Amino acid sequence: MPDTRTLVTFLLDRTGSMEAIKDDTIGGFNAYLGGLQDDGELIDFTLVQFDSMGLEKICVAVPVAQAPQLTKDNFVPRASTPLIDAAVKTIKAVEASLTGKEATKVVVCIQTDGQENASTEHSWDELNALIKEKAAAGWQFNFMGAGIDAYEQGARMGLSVDSTLSYDSRDAFATRAAFSGRAAAVADFSRGRRSDMLFSADEKDAAGDRYRKQPIPAGVPRGKSRPARRPSVVDDFTLE
Repeated sequence: MPDTRTLVTFLLDRTGSMEAIKDDTIGGFNAYLGGLQDDGELIDFTLVQFDSMGLEKICVAVPVAQAPQLTKDNFVPRASTPLIDAAVKTIKAVEASLTGKEATKVVVCIQTDGQENASTEHSWDELNALIKEKAAAGWQFNFMGAGIDAYEQGARMGLSVDSTLSYDSRDAFATRAAFSGRAAAVADFSRGRRSDMLFSADEKDAAGDRYRKQPIPAGVPRGKSRPARRPSVVDDFTLE
């Protein structure tokens, strides 16, 4: 039995467009959390929600058995989608939180139902470089797109097709399957029963992923360079 703990950080989109799929998102996420809690003695869990009004920590590195479920009270969609800024800040906060701690497996899952449209501080290039740096150090990344073609944004992040999923967010069963499949993968990864967090073909089928495609060429454009900096409400974001 491995005794290395696994830190799972879930970055959840709570922007305004998520209102249309709010109930299924809550159900899917809670199925995910329940799956981790069933087989997650070695998992610590962090949940961060994002929108253009800020990043909100729901729980930080708690034993997964203590992680709260998503409800209509703590998941209230609003505002726009600063996907790049939210991802960069969250990854850097995870990195800082691990300083000086014992060896830990790291899983970062990023979920959104829309295209980047509100970041002001960081660029695709910065996010791409950061994810590749952490992946080279053994971190596992997943990108889950709700009802969108997530593959182009995933490629801009530096993620492979096999690290990306587009699930059918209008189908409650497909949504639940997408989240439950990831819970099973995390549990297996934490227990040493698998060495990575790549999506299987069966997972993509169960999630209704109609955007599956061949690997995107390495030269795919990553977007504009870093935008002019504007004050941010989450400059000092930490996971403490």
